[in-house]
Amino acid sequence: MDSNKEILIIRQYLVRQHVFTLCTSSAQDLWCANCFYAFDADSMALWFMTETDTRHGKMMQNNPVVAGTIAGQTRNIAQIKGIQFRGDVMPLSGEAATLARARYCRRFPVALSAKSPIWQLNLNEIKMVNNTLGFGKKLHWQR
Repeated sequence: MDSNKEILIIRQYLVRQHVFTLCTSSAQDLWCANCFYAFDADSMALWFMTETDTRHGKMMQNNPVVAGTIAGQTRNIAQIKGIQFRGDVMPLSGEAATLARARYCRRFPVALSAKSPIWQLNLNEIKMVNNTLGFGKKLHWQR
């Protein structure tokens, strides 16, 4: 399969999902958090909201390199699809934050009243398992 087809499949999957597991680290600690996200296909980034004083928020401020997963919950092995990723995060401000927050709130209207900071996770590497293309089929993308 050519790389253009692979990235198309990966993007379609990211658009259809809405929760990811965010894995953060510090010199002495690891932590994971599940977050809702809006996907920006043009920049290959996830936008999400979380407070800076959470355990993972504090870690991201000190170490912006993160990893994570996105996976559905099918019981049918032939239908399993999921993503493992590596990236870097940053809290957004100004016009970038306004745009990201608008897109995020369009996807999750309940967040309209939330004051939490909006973050951007730039995806740098993705490995997708997609059993609908054959058992154990893996697709790859790197920035």
